[in-house]
Amino acid sequence: MMNLKKCVVGPLEVNCYLIGNPETEEAVIIDPGADAESIKEALREGKMHPVAILLTHGHFDHVGAVKNLVTEYHIPVYAGEAEKEVLEDLQKILPGAFYRAEKKRDLYLLSVDRYLTDGELLEIGGMYITCIATPGHTVGGMSYFLPLETCVFSGDTLFLENVGNTAFPTGDEETLYQSIREKLYVLPEATRVFPGHGPATNIEYEKRHNIFCREKKN
Repeated sequence: MMNLKKCVVGPLEVNCYLIGNPETEEAVIIDPGADAESIKEALREGKMHPVAILLTHGHFDHVGAVKNLVTEYHIPVYAGEAEKEVLEDLQKILPGAFYRAEKKRDLYLLSVDRYLTDGELLEIGGMYITCIATPGHTVGGMSYFLPLETCVFSGDTLFLENVGNTAFPTGDEETLYQSIREKLYVLPEATRVFPGHGPATNIEYEKRHNIFCREKKN
């Protein structure tokens, strides 16, 4: 069974997840949005050695600590292939007022080592991770499903009784709903959902109670 640690980082309170394999003591970092030092401390406390960074999408609040952690650990960065459009454009990484307010913009320009395809199966640190393309919040949003743990890391696609904001560049409301219905709601109902912000939930609960994305009835 994986070791799971959640670090809430940055002013927008992003959930950065550390998922570790207790047998190998290797870990994957999901969405290191800010505060690299607290993430490092959590890794040390958990006796976890990071081997990769997975990004659910490219917004600044989810990627702010990437450069620091890559420099420290010399680990690769993974993201959805369609998210290249966002990750190569600072005004999409830092949309609207965030771009105007941020002085250290270069912090968010990243080198992605590998772009992932929908349905791709990764084996990292002895853990199996299925990549699920879930566009809508951004064009290349990616969720990560661990079939042996029956859990999914949904980024800013699906939240507890809520869904991601589609008002930012490359966002699209109907695409987001389609991603949830066709990619996430088809997972086992017991699947735990670990979102990019806020508390965890599960697929069964969201199918029953998430009023923003009701399953369409014939």
